[in-house]
Amino acid sequence: MILSLRQIKRRIRSVESTKKITRAMQMVSTAKFKRSEDVLYAGRPYYLKLDSILQRLIMSLEPGELRAHPLLEERAKKKNLAVCVITSDSGLCSVYNNNIIRVAEDFIAQHGKEKIKLVAIGRKGFAYFAKRGVKIAKSYIGLHGRYSPEIADEIADGLVGMFLNGEADEVYIAHTHFGAAMRYHTRVRKFLNIVPAAKEGEIEFIAEPSIEKILKDLISRYISVKTRMILLDAFTSEHSARMMAMQTATDNAVELIDSLTMLRNKARQASITGEVLQVATAAEALKG
Repeated sequence: MILSLRQIKRRIRSVESTKKITRAMQMVSTAKFKRSEDVLYAGRPYYLKLDSILQRLIMSLEPGELRAHPLLEERAKKKNLAVCVITSDSGLCSVYNNNIIRVAEDFIAQHGKEKIKLVAIGRKGFAYFAKRGVKIAKSYIGLHGRYSPEIADEIADGLVGMFLNGEADEVYIAHTHFGAAMRYHTRVRKFLNIVPAAKEGEIEFIAEPSIEKILKDLISRYISVKTRMILLDAFTSEHSARMMAMQTATDNAVELIDSLTMLRNKARQASITGEVLQVATAAEALKG
């Protein structure tokens, strides 16, 4: 169908309005991404060192001593599993939510839906799994990618509580890990029980006042920091995905405007040519 000049102008104005919206959303997402990325990169070395210290302490314990610490004990029978799925509250972030939901769905299918208790962070994951009959034990909706240490600690306390009171024999978290060069990947990580790393040789060190006392204080701190880093990873990835999606949408709008502008110019030229031909034809008719 050949568009009229008026229709083409109307489409150009419509696409220009869309471009203004996507560019504004891109700028907002960029600002949120930068703030979240700065906090993430500032806290990641601290978490990695804390994890290293904790693993060294755990590796020094005998198997019987691991059972003395509730969050280190691996339960023989795993009747119920808790899965915390971190998605966004809003869309327009490309395949970010789809990737998380896919890996979470694969995990649930692998272990059986009847064994799973879901903890949903974000409206998208909550809505998706609620429609499919997955039991949702807890939900945190309305965060909109805004990181808060208090919210992270509340989530950590909830997950630890589910593990300690027997609601879940293992706790997993499905989220995105933000890496270098604006890349992120989805994964499901075991959160509880805390799994000791494989021993590599003998580890000798002195612990004061005692390994047990240090572990008691260190584990609670470790759980808190780990939850904060996971939440920051997820939110940074979300803002990055939305920023890139809006940038792509803006670039597509620019290309479409250029194409429509060229089409408008051709239509205008055709109209002018037609008018000239009409004048010339009328002049020839008057001569005759």
